[in-house]
Amino acid sequence: MSTPEAPLTPERPLSILLVEDEPDVAALLARMIKACGAHRVRAETAPTDLPGLLTETRPDLVLTDLMMPGLDGFDVLRAAHDFDPELPVIVVSAHASLDNAVAAVKAGAFDFLAKPFGLESVELMLAKARREADSRARQAALCRAARARDGDLNALLGDSPVMRRLRDWVVQVRPARASVLIEGESGTGKELVARALHGGQGPFVALNVAAIPDELAEAELFGHAKGAYTGATSNRVGLIREAHGGSLFLDEINAMSPRIQAKLLRVLQERRVRPLGADREYEVDIRLLAASSVVLEQRVAEGAFRRDLFHRLNVLHVRLPALRERREDIADLADFFVQRYARAHGRRVRQMAPDAQLALTTADWPGNVRELENAVEQAVILCPENAVEAPMSLLPERLGGRGWQTSAPPEAGAGRPATLAEMELRYILSVLEQAGGNKSEAARMLAIGYKTLLRKLAQPKDADA
Repeated sequence: MSTPEAPLTPERPLSILLVEDEPDVAALLARMIKACGAHRVRAETAPTDLPGLLTETRPDLVLTDLMMPGLDGFDVLRAAHDFDPELPVIVVSAHASLDNAVAAVKAGAFDFLAKPFGLESVELMLAKARREADSRARQAALCRAARARDGDLNALLGDSPVMRRLRDWVVQVRPARASVLIEGESGTGKELVARALHGGQGPFVALNVAAIPDELAEAELFGHAKGAYTGATSNRVGLIREAHGGSLFLDEINAMSPRIQAKLLRVLQERRVRPLGADREYEVDIRLLAASSVVLEQRVAEGAFRRDLFHRLNVLHVRLPALRERREDIADLADFFVQRYARAHGRRVRQMAPDAQLALTTADWPGNVRELENAVEQAVILCPENAVEAPMSLLPERLGGRGWQTSAPPEAGAGRPATLAEMELRYILSVLEQAGGNKSEAARMLAIGYKTLLRKLAQPKDADA
């Protein structure tokens, strides 16, 4: 949330955004506000980009006229609450009917100021807004202090309003033991959110449902007794019992078969599980955290997912934003990944070049944060040994660089044949691309060890002949 960094004091004035279509009224109200204290007032008579204006000013309080041509107070109210649901908005209007006041408050207005207004009413309004902003600042300071000690919460990177709200939501619902359904595109960080929700409360057990065949999923989840089927040479506890006292995270639960859905539903209803071939049930206390890369309710409507299980999972629900929906976080995420992979691969690079930063922040990122991370790691790996900036040319081809498809390494001399080391590196990178950036899979495809692959990717290239 766009809360102040510290509680307000007489030396810490309010930052106020005033939206009023009549310049004379805006000037009068601004003078009255400043007469009540050294507040900072930004007056706008016809704003065209409300989200940008809110991002720029980060106000403690918004005042807006209710009736304006082309833009009314309700439009400003919606934009303010899209930016920060808790940002106080005071609606100012000469149409001081009870209906208008009620409509504004129902829509989320913090208060209603009727025209004509006097200095006393403005002063009372500001005092009320100051108390609200001060309370929010203290709460934000407590949250920041808690997050500073919370590695799982800190893993939810980004300072955009939507990410601040996500972290606040995680802190709010974490103590509950209710099931949570996490939805979002691939690469948005659903497991990171699950771990943050878990918060270290007992064991955390994870399973990607789409990654194992249905015939193995049952034994993995519910366990089995020795001799339950051919190959069951010993007892298997199962992931549900392993998660007892903690959290069970089921990723891609939308891929779960109807038979497993039915068995999981019974576990959630009865809080008991019977392993395959066993003659007894075991009590289990788990918090189920489920993730889906598709809208699970749509799967229910299609008849591919049980409605009763959906409602058991969907006690708490969160949708994770795609990276393109929070572009203001991209530069900071890229810097974080540059630092991480510079250390991992022994590079001196500290940042992306300006044109590369621009390419990163304007790309669509269908693979979301995971794709951004891979692109930055690629650039760091390919960066010359002593370079401190990763140039645009090292990004993947679709971002405007040459990346893995480059016909010659960036440092290769023009007009000379590629060296054997350069040709080997190009081949390794082409295989890495086929493996979707998965280095373990690329090493398997190349029939070399994982450490050998890392060494070949990190080694300096041959100098010019």
